[in-house]
Amino acid sequence: MQPLAQSWQPQGAGLPRRRSRRWLLVGLAIGWTLLLLGGLWWNLERSRANTLALAAAQARTFADHVLVYRHWNAKHGGIYVEVSDTTPPNPYLAHLPERDILTPSGRHLTLVNPAYMMREIFPLEQQMFGLSGRITALRPLNPKNVPDSWEQGALQALSAGAPEISSIARIDGREILRVMRPLLMQAECLFCHAHQGYRLGEIRGGLSTQVDLRPWWAAGRVHRWGMASGALVLWFLGLGGLWVADRQLRRQEQRRLRAEENLRYLAHYDSLTGLANQSQFFGKLDLFLKQRRGPADLVAVVLLDLEDFRRINNALGRSLGDKLLQIGAQRLRVAVGEFGWAFYFGNGVFSLLLPFVNEASEAGSLAQRALAELQRPCLLDQGEVHLNAHGGIALAPQDGLVPVEVLRHAEIALHAAKGGEGERVRFFNQALGIQAVERVRLEADLRKALERDELFVLYQPQVDGLTGEVRGAEALVRWRHPARGVLKPDCFIALAEASGLIVPLGEWVLWSVCRQIRQWREDQLVVPPIAVNLAAAQFRQVNLPLLLSRILKETGVEACSLALEVTEGVLMYDLEQARSTLVALKKMGLHLAVDDFGTGYSSLSYLKNFPLDCLKIDRAFVRDLPGDAGSAAIITAVVALGRSLGLLTLAEGVDAPEQYEFLRRSGCTRFQGFLFSEPLEAADFVARLRRNA
Repeated sequence: MQPLAQSWQPQGAGLPRRRSRRWLLVGLAIGWTLLLLGGLWWNLERSRANTLALAAAQARTFADHVLVYRHWNAKHGGIYVEVSDTTPPNPYLAHLPERDILTPSGRHLTLVNPAYMMREIFPLEQQMFGLSGRITALRPLNPKNVPDSWEQGALQALSAGAPEISSIARIDGREILRVMRPLLMQAECLFCHAHQGYRLGEIRGGLSTQVDLRPWWAAGRVHRWGMASGALVLWFLGLGGLWVADRQLRRQEQRRLRAEENLRYLAHYDSLTGLANQSQFFGKLDLFLKQRRGPADLVAVVLLDLEDFRRINNALGRSLGDKLLQIGAQRLRVAVGEFGWAFYFGNGVFSLLLPFVNEASEAGSLAQRALAELQRPCLLDQGEVHLNAHGGIALAPQDGLVPVEVLRHAEIALHAAKGGEGERVRFFNQALGIQAVERVRLEADLRKALERDELFVLYQPQVDGLTGEVRGAEALVRWRHPARGVLKPDCFIALAEASGLIVPLGEWVLWSVCRQIRQWREDQLVVPPIAVNLAAAQFRQVNLPLLLSRILKETGVEACSLALEVTEGVLMYDLEQARSTLVALKKMGLHLAVDDFGTGYSSLSYLKNFPLDCLKIDRAFVRDLPGDAGSAAIITAVVALGRSLGLLTLAEGVDAPEQYEFLRRSGCTRFQGFLFSEPLEAADFVARLRRNA
């Protein structure tokens, strides 16, 4: 693999990026244009649809008025009007003896039926309101009512059940909206049309109305021009925004390239990552410490450690491990930007030198940003790889005035971050310095504790939620320190894991518990399974099944008397190795449980393939019950999951009656906590078992 430092070409390094950005800008401009055109077309279509809806409403209103007049005329059996040139007697009513009457005053009146009246009204509507209409039928009496081709099709559709027919037609060069509504046969209409065979309620014909759309289009023209103008303004604004963004990106890229060019001209670079090494770091840090103008000027050192990098390097191979380091180095360059420099110390450890920060919070923000960049997924040929990292920060002058001292304090802060919970970045303080010294002393004491037999085991009962009977117990190790008294696991387990003492310590606990079980069995006492926690380093031992088999064989304890608890995070560390180990342990007859369930990132698709017996609900969710809705929801889901997988659910840290009641109602079957019993000495645990019996 060609190192980054050797493959760098300062003159052309930014050309591919600029070309990509240019094509991206063109693509965004085209996309923006298409988006606006699509929006404009959609709005214009909506405007057109609204205009047609209003024109159709006018046509319906006109038809409703005409139908009211028709109904009134038909209800009164027709009306008499004076005969004139425009209103001659209706020849189709000649068979009626009372069609024409002569008033005493000598006026000649003729009977006007509904159809005749409507034909008289339509010209007036056309003249006064620009609306036209006519009545028509498939079997008309009057030839004037014979339908045209459109009306004939509309009448057939109305006869088939359509409530209304409308369409746009071009007549005499004008765009016309044509609407037809049905004319139903009423009782008063049968007087004239019964001989045609119509029945009451049957469609006799249709009322056709026409609306000239030109005034409507003219009324909406201003609105449409407004929409087009608005779209044009938005188009220009969008292109202007893209242009401004491109200029800003170019400026940022130019600053980044200048910073990289200055760095690469310096000596002592790491050949793999292209970052300056530890020697260059000390030189720069010493320079900035000497150039400080006053006590208010800060120089920050951030030490970043890639967690389990060696494991990833061994699993994926050195070449892909090198690729991960190069990706991490590049991400740190981008994260730091113009605020400082990134260095690589080897073995997955990076450092940031930030000489331009004004306060501690600014250094913390930059460290968090760098940590987030390192933890983003890395896409390799084998798939997606996640890197976990911790960080420690030291600030000069308060944390030291010479480079070695500042770096040492940053390392102490890093160890505090790796040993703590939640915080992945820690600042150095005097308390951490004291803790570091105490940590060294405590580690030395812990090594002696295994030799001096200062460790002992307590047993906390695990009870059945329904009967209250003791169904098991968890073995909890304690340290009787000669100077500090009895220490709980929180005080020394993390130290044991970091120093590698957790493996012999865990093996000692397994031997102690099995010997105690054998003693109880020799005393003719029936003891439920005793649970022992396995640390990550223990569980990952290749010879773990062989070790347990030897312990059980030499102590004479049956495998069903022992339960092993492994945390969720340990199982998800290496799924194949975890499943293989669990299957081997299950074949031996051991009970298996997932400890602290719900705090990790288990995939259910893998969880269902593990040969487990129990899910232990972490005390972090039990602590806030029943008031915390989030914890309540998680516990309900875990209990339901355990039930669906056929697993027991055991809640630990149950210290209050209300917690127990909520868990019991949720379906949890086993409980552990101070509400039932605190951790007990072996003799006290035996007494509890006998009381239980």
